Amino acid sequence: MKELALNPVFAGRPGSMEQELAAKAGFEFHPLSSSGFFGKGIPAKFGAAWNLFRGTFQALSLLRRVPAAAVVAAGGFGSVPSLTAARLTACDYFLLEQNCIPGRVTRYFARGAKEVFLTFPLDKPLPAKTSVTGTPLRRALLQAARLKPQAANNTVLVLGGSLGARALNFAAIELARQLPELRFIIQTGRRDSAEVNRRVQELGLKNIELFDFTLAMEQYFGRATLVLSRAGGVVINEILTFRIPSILVPFPLATDNHQKANALHVAREGASLQIDQSRLPETGNVIRDLFAHPEKLAEMAANARRIAKPNAAQEIAQRIKAHVEK
Repeated sequence: MKELALNPVFAGRPGSMEQELAAKAGFEFHPLSSSGFFGKGIPAKFGAAWNLFRGTFQALSLLRRVPAAAVVAAGGFGSVPSLTAARLTACDYFLLEQNCIPGRVTRYFARGAKEVFLTFPLDKPLPAKTSVTGTPLRRALLQAARLKPQAANNTVLVLGGSLGARALNFAAIELARQLPELRFIIQTGRRDSAEVNRRVQELGLKNIELFDFTLAMEQYFGRATLVLSRAGGVVINEILTFRIPSILVPFPLATDNHQKANALHVAREGASLQIDQSRLPETGNVIRDLFAHPEKLAEMAANARRIAKPNAAQEIAQRIKAHVEK
């Protein structure tokens, strides 16, 4: 009988954030060559094809050295070498899909997957067995979410991702100027950190707290009454787990407009408001109205609690374990 390995082995792009995070968490990590293909110029596409060829051979070598009960892939071009190697060696594989509109990698590999674990219901079905499980989150974040107080503290948390979102950064500065009675915590991202800090200093705004990046987002979620954020699947799942009302501003150039689909799904469930980036100047009135009606914030928080799936990691692990131990 097969048994699920107790020590997961991670693989992905060399020099990537996932390599950095795996090392910090004490996991074994194997770099596999890969690079983006779609939306690139001809030279970059040739480079991507070569990296896929190299990465697949690296993944095949890895599967020979580390016999795997299964491969679990989170999508994106960094997953392609491992998934290709899994297909070539008839190794079972599972997919994690974070968005309402699956990415190209998920769509391509879904047919051979044993199961695809979804964060949200899909806009269109995949040719595979699927389960809406939510997205696995860190244990420390889940523990903090269980302890989050329900009392409002008039704090707006603005999230643009690890690189930041320039449109959100500078809109948030203007919002802080318009709404001095509220406190704003802005994740600037590393790219825009210096420029945002300089602008805040120039305006002399005292109701803004800035940080560029952290591996402990729970310390900020725990202080937030409202979140203004991009609409990636993982961050939405974190917001829902903390039961925080949100205003979601999809990145307008996201592939297949998947962030818009994510935001609309959560808005239909009553846990969020969806606002296009072109309407960011109107957001001040929206935020002012929400804080003037705490019952609306409470309703959105209750809906977030209803649709959150904090047990995703356990459910996914149990389903994989049940399969490989057959």
